[in-house]
Amino acid sequence: MPTEPGDGLPRRFLPAFLLLGLERAGTSYGYELYETVTSLGLSVDLAAVYRGLRTMQQRDLVTSQWVPSVSGPDRRLYSLTESGRREVRAAATELATVRDGLVAALEHFSTRDGAPT
Repeated sequence: MPTEPGDGLPRRFLPAFLLLGLERAGTSYGYELYETVTSLGLSVDLAAVYRGLRTMQQRDLVTSQWVPSVSGPDRRLYSLTESGRREVRAAATELATVRDGLVAALEHFSTRDGAPT
């Protein structure tokens, strides 16, 4: 967990967001996934995105291929494997469960005897 509010996306949720981003895009470069996550207002370190992608590739959730670049170095293009597609469903379910728990907790702690505090 971040140590201060706004420090960033908790590390354990980054793979879920990367998998969901890849499912939506079909294929994507690491930097594009980084931009997708940060465009949602979530703070994440670019290096963490690449570490997460590398770990997911080792777990056979994503695959990558090098794509030549017209200007600059070649880039890795990532896509989901069949295992990754199954993991997307689990990731979406986990995020929804966490969301529901957070909403319930916020509602509980923001009221006192049924009245907002």
